[in-house]
Amino acid sequence: MTTPTMTVPTAARTPATDDSLVYLGAGPLVAVVLGIALIPFRESTTASNLSFAFVVLTVCVAAFGGRSAGVATALVSALSMDFFLTRPYLSLRIQENHDLIAFAGLTLCGLVAASLGSPQRIAALRESRAHAQLLHQTLGALETGGPVEPELARLLARARQVLPVRALVLRDPSGRVVSSAPHQAGLEPIPPHGADTDTLLPRGAPASQLRRAPSLPADGARIAIVTHQRQVAWLDLWGDGSPATAASRQTLSDIARILGVMLAREQAHHY
Repeated sequence: MTTPTMTVPTAARTPATDDSLVYLGAGPLVAVVLGIALIPFRESTTASNLSFAFVVLTVCVAAFGGRSAGVATALVSALSMDFFLTRPYLSLRIQENHDLIAFAGLTLCGLVAASLGSPQRIAALRESRAHAQLLHQTLGALETGGPVEPELARLLARARQVLPVRALVLRDPSGRVVSSAPHQAGLEPIPPHGADTDTLLPRGAPASQLRRAPSLPADGARIAIVTHQRQVAWLDLWGDGSPATAASRQTLSDIARILGVMLAREQAHHY
């Protein structure tokens, strides 16, 4: 008789902090402040030389805040240079032809730089930060020395929010559920397939598959957690259908190892 599989609702993934709105507001503001800061130099050099500072600002904002923030910064940078650094000062009129060329050049360069803001790179930076925070929390739990099971439940729940998994179950070597996220995931049958501890790919699968960032198995997979050459637990996991990058797989693998150390320490206290 086949054990029915319980449908576990997908975790409400904690949204990554959306820094794009911060940069969208801060970029133009810094462009105005930069224009004011360069006022002492406007008599000693041309506006075209001062425009490089605005280009650098636009590139930085576009790289970390995305295209919208980059475009807004580019436009405000051009207006800031015109208002503060070109004659007549404190006016949007342009008196000299070379200042007009500098204004047009800054606007064009800024818009081009803003258009190169890569959403993929920004998403990768946010993913890296979320993974670093998760690992930091896990290491902090390792240092506390308090009751293990509440910490395990909290860390699994946090990992489920950050990583592309819909359920995680930690079992001891005999198959007893130690902790799970969500709690009802402990009723899921043990996954029939094992996975490599480092890549979380099916055993024997080439690591080149990671280039396509395949999702983790929706029907479940399990990895052995080994500490001091002794298996201390199993980690059963179910993917939520989202792409699982090499970075997210490595983070989950590292967390599994830390959980193994916590379990091994707890087991040692009972002997």
